[in-house]
Amino acid sequence: MFQSEAIRLRRILLDLRGISSLLNLGSSTRHFREVIKPHVDGELFAPLREAGVKVVHADLKKDEGVDFAGDIIDPEVRRRLKGMGFKCILLSNVLEHVRDRKEVTAACEEIVGPGGFILTTVPSSCPYHADPIDTYYRPSPAELASAFAKSEPLLAEEVAGLTYAEDLKARGLTVAGELMRTVLWSLIFFVRPRSAAARLHRWFWYSKPRRVAIALLAVR
Repeated sequence: MFQSEAIRLRRILLDLRGISSLLNLGSSTRHFREVIKPHVDGELFAPLREAGVKVVHADLKKDEGVDFAGDIIDPEVRRRLKGMGFKCILLSNVLEHVRDRKEVTAACEEIVGPGGFILTTVPSSCPYHADPIDTYYRPSPAELASAFAKSEPLLAEEVAGLTYAEDLKARGLTVAGELMRTVLWSLIFFVRPRSAAARLHRWFWYSKPRRVAIALLAVR
C-alpha cells in the first residue's frame, strides 16, 4: 500500500460512517504497518482509531499485531469471523497474491453479509512482487468491482503512487546503488528467482507511477 492509497482509503472509510467493527484481511504485522510502511498506520489506521472505528487485523499466521489468524477459505474460519459481526471488510493488495480469487471474494461477501461493505484494492499497474506469489492480476477498477458476484459497486476508481525514481529518492537511495544491487541479485537469479525478478521488474516503472484500482461494494 502506498501513501496516496492509504489516504484515499481513509477518506472512503470515514465517509461511510457506521463501519465499526472493520476487518482488515491480509493485514500483515504491526512492524510492517508501523515501521516498514509507517504511512499505513499513520495515514489509515491511526485516524480510524481516533474516529472510534474498531479494527481487527487478520492474516494467515499469528504474529505481533495480528488479532485473528486463519484462512478464510476454511469454513470454520469463515463461521467464526461471520459471528463477530463485521460491518466492513478491507481487502487491500491481497487478490493478486491468491490462486483461488473467486473463493476469496465469495468468502468476503459471506463474512460481512448482506448490507455490509467491502473496500478492496489491487494494483492495476505495478511491478511483479511475490508474497509469496504474484499471479499478475492487474484489474481495472471496473474489473475489480465485477470480481464480487453478490455485491453492488458503489465506487470504482484508480489512484497513482510514486514512480520507482521517486520512491528511491524518498527512501534516500541512489540510482547507482540500486543498479548495483540489481546486478548482484541477477547473479543469484537461479537461487532466489522471485526476489531477483521483482528487483529487475521495478525498473520498468522508473519513470511511470504505480497505480492501484480501488472498489467499494455493498453486499446484496
